[in-house]
Amino acid sequence: MAQAKTLTDKELKKVLNFISCHKHASRNRAMLLVTHWAGMRVGSVAALKIVDVLGEDGTIRNEVRLAADQVKGGRA
Repeated sequence: MAQAKTLTDKELKKVLNFISCHKHASRNRAMLLVTHWAGMRVGSVAALKIVDVLGEDGTIRNEVRLAADQVKGGRA
């Protein structure tokens, strides 16, 4: 199977600019950047919970470990 096309920096900026003018811009920007930078699938991003991303002290985790039910293939 061929590798999916990824956005160029110019294309990413264009999409982010479009998102900024619409409702829920912060949420949509975060979701787009997680899919782009982390290579996560939309379904995995949608399944994220706050505890997956933030530590007990409220800081962003260096590594996100997803449960088997949050990812394609069923492996954590």
